[in-house]
Amino acid sequence: MNKKLINLLSKNGKTTVSEKIWLKSIKLFYRSFLKNPKNIINKAIVTIAPLLKVKQLKQKRKRSRLKEFPFIVSKKNRTSLALKLLINRTGKNVKMKTYKKLVNELLTTANNSGSLVKARQELYAYAFIKKKYFYYRWF
Repeated sequence: MNKKLINLLSKNGKTTVSEKIWLKSIKLFYRSFLKNPKNIINKAIVTIAPLLKVKQLKQKRKRSRLKEFPFIVSKKNRTSLALKLLINRTGKNVKMKTYKKLVNELLTTANNSGSLVKARQELYAYAFIKKKYFYYRWF
């Protein structure tokens, strides 16, 4: 999981910079909390990880209409999607340094609040709306 996070953090192929960011964020966790930060990180990733995803498919015959199908995500894909969501949300805030943003997002999601949890709930609501196509399983 550490390698996956480091690869997602890297920009322009500079993994050393992303390793430093990840190490700084872990050090900040250890300095600020008495609890084990691994448990907090795991709890945050579990709360972010989506069970459902909406996939878009084109219809060939009818003027290229898009149909959206909800489907259940496997365990490996759930964790990778959770990490991608986490990294994408940390990049949007410009005011703080990257490692502090990463720690803030992990803490808010571990407490089951914040923008990532809201995004997951919105995704579930959208998948629930599109559930009439759920029985199509050819993809």
